Amino acid sequence: MGAQEKGKARAAPQRPAARELLLEAASAVMSERQTIDVPLTDIAARAELNVALVSYYFGGKDGLLLALAKRDAAKALDELDRLLSLNISPAEKLRRHLAGVIRTFFRYPYLYRLLAALMRDSSEENAREITTFFAAPLARTAKELMEAGIADGTIRPVDPDLFYMAALGACEQIFANRAILKFVHGVEKIDETLQRRYADVVLEVLMHGYLAPHRS
Repeated sequence: MGAQEKGKARAAPQRPAARELLLEAASAVMSERQTIDVPLTDIAARAELNVALVSYYFGGKDGLLLALAKRDAAKALDELDRLLSLNISPAEKLRRHLAGVIRTFFRYPYLYRLLAALMRDSSEENAREITTFFAAPLARTAKELMEAGIADGTIRPVDPDLFYMAALGACEQIFANRAILKFVHGVEKIDETLQRRYADVVLEVLMHGYLAPHRS
């Protein structure tokens, strides 16, 4: 190999590791098909890898799905940590947090259903890991913001736990019902503009539900 060819070889971008390729492939296939029920063979084919590597890296399909959920959830938790560090009111933090949840579901439209399925149908160990790693900290943070807002008078007294469950359902609704969106409303694809419009509507409804009336 000549010097020029060696230079080209060194400059060629390296292919991501097989583990990351499988995670990216699972994310892409589930997003495109709008379901978390996808065959491992299809995921491996998208990654251009042998399906046996799923067992090698993740111990099977449950392990792959758990790793994907943790990867995506970690990004959402990082954004939440940055939000909590801001010097703004609890009510505004809660508003921005819910907007961030909708953005997360826009990026990973399968995530809410994947987390629910892992906590419901996976092994007890996986369910406990998801709860400890993601669901419990998220719910605890939202509850603390609600209680702080109730204490300072900007949020009216509502059950923080039940409010947050209702809010998460609203945040995910548009991504979970693509068939209704398509056949009833004629929308083929959720793009950035629609995601922002949906966030505006959801936040408007939720905030009118949780903000205290202005005092005269």
